[in-house]
Amino acid sequence: MIAAMLFFFLLFIGFSLMKGNAVSDHPAVPAVGEKLITISAGQTLWGIAGELRQEGQDIRRIIYDLKERNNLTSSTLTAGQTLIIPAD
Repeated sequence: MIAAMLFFFLLFIGFSLMKGNAVSDHPAVPAVGEKLITISAGQTLWGIAGELRQEGQDIRRIIYDLKERNNLTSSTLTAGQTLIIPAD
């Protein structure tokens, strides 16, 4: 009986500590100057950042900003997912 209770307690704690990669399929509403895009199959954060990159900008910073703005904990994107593109 004690072993079963301990097992369920540890299981509960384990599930409580788990964290998924995708925070939400629906990020916050874009602010003025920002735009919302829908991800197509095969699109990556690196590719999106490359399209947004202006001369002299560090692409890693753009990827970081995209992840922060959209509350992403992973760089993995899914077709149909929406992303907010921060204003310049």
